[in-house]
Amino acid sequence: MQFHYPIPHHPPVQKRTPPFVWGQALFKDAELDKINAYAATLPPKQVKVGRKLSYKPEINRSAVRHLMPSADTMWIYQKISLMVSLLNSQHYKYDITGFDEPLYHVTYSGDDQGHYDWHTDVGVDGEPTRKLSITFQMSDPADYDGGNLEINAYGVADPCPRERGKLILFPSYEIHRVTAVTRGTRSALVAWVVGPPFR
Repeated sequence: MQFHYPIPHHPPVQKRTPPFVWGQALFKDAELDKINAYAATLPPKQVKVGRKLSYKPEINRSAVRHLMPSADTMWIYQKISLMVSLLNSQHYKYDITGFDEPLYHVTYSGDDQGHYDWHTDVGVDGEPTRKLSITFQMSDPADYDGGNLEINAYGVADPCPRERGKLILFPSYEIHRVTAVTRGTRSALVAWVVGPPFR
């Protein structure tokens, strides 16, 4: 007779994950220039926010160009997705499946104090669960002032690295912002990674 005594189920203890991590050396400078040049050929759109997706310049003042998967952009998707997979496996270990929207090439201009106020990226009910957010720094920090990506995981604004070519990855539920650009233009690639609901 085989003995079995059940043990009550308890959810796994979640240790505190880092508010953000980063990878680098993903693209050469010439490749970053190529991505920016390609994005510049696309029509910009004002970023809309909220459940009703409306333009609210007091919250977000930036322009976005969508880099759809194509023969011209697939190499970008491949490199970024591999880096995201590596960083996730090292730090978060979330069950993820892919991006829920095309890559965003977003620009914040100092001419109009481009910024994005405090927010999270969790998405809306009924859509895939956003688990990780990506910001890939496309601009040389010497070319602009302000424009800091800051994450508030512990009650203080924690600035993320500004170096060109760094991919910053953080849980989509973390509150974050981009401070106003006061000189020049800051560009970044932005994406969101989804997966099954947290449990």
